Amino acid sequence: MSLSVSSLGTAGIAAHYSLQLKYKENKLIPEGEKCLVVDEALVGGLQGDAYQFTHKAIWACKLLLPIGGHVARDVFSTAVTELPPTEHWAFVARGVCNAFSPPKVAYFIAQFSEGNFIKPLEKLGTEGTSASHNFSALLQEKSKKSAALSIVSNPSAPDVWIHTPVLTPRRLYVYRSKRLVSPGFKKDEWAPMRPMKLKELNDHIYRTKCTGKKYDLLYNNCQHFAEDLFNIV
Repeated sequence: MSLSVSSLGTAGIAAHYSLQLKYKENKLIPEGEKCLVVDEALVGGLQGDAYQFTHKAIWACKLLLPIGGHVARDVFSTAVTELPPTEHWAFVARGVCNAFSPPKVAYFIAQFSEGNFIKPLEKLGTEGTSASHNFSALLQEKSKKSAALSIVSNPSAPDVWIHTPVLTPRRLYVYRSKRLVSPGFKKDEWAPMRPMKLKELNDHIYRTKCTGKKYDLLYNNCQHFAEDLFNIV
């Protein structure tokens, strides 16, 4: 994960508390809307308590596969019981940051990808949540569009839709055809969750069934992680 450090500009909460916080580089997201990396510097102290999350969902997008990969999987899916997924799933929680008046909407994004290893919470050591190094959640407090783009793994197919909850027979898109098609809050896009502060929610990303195991395209992937996290919070 490519990281930069910011105290102003990219992160409202960082500027508000004069903090040095990390954000994730992403070519799809404008410079002023980069996602914050949820680490010990962010979850610890007063700024972490400023966030409260009340709704959850699983967002999905197409995985970056070899040419013809999506078609091939559809053709053989009826004959083969185990095939790699063609969709990338990410857990997303919606909440607010009460450090501002009026409060700002914030999105917590957690996703498990190839190359990640999730350490159990009790083994993170004295470094706290930052000890997991290559696995961290993201926080987006500037734009729902940028929250959606933060999960895109295939820049040539950046559409993002809601996988869970499924309350209508038609696919509900968050981002489609290079534009945000679902601004604001809509009840059919979210499931309610017990209100959680940032630290409590972030601790749960280290408690899923994927923890302590290497990423595996078939048996321990982004979909297993997102679904389990959705169920436990």
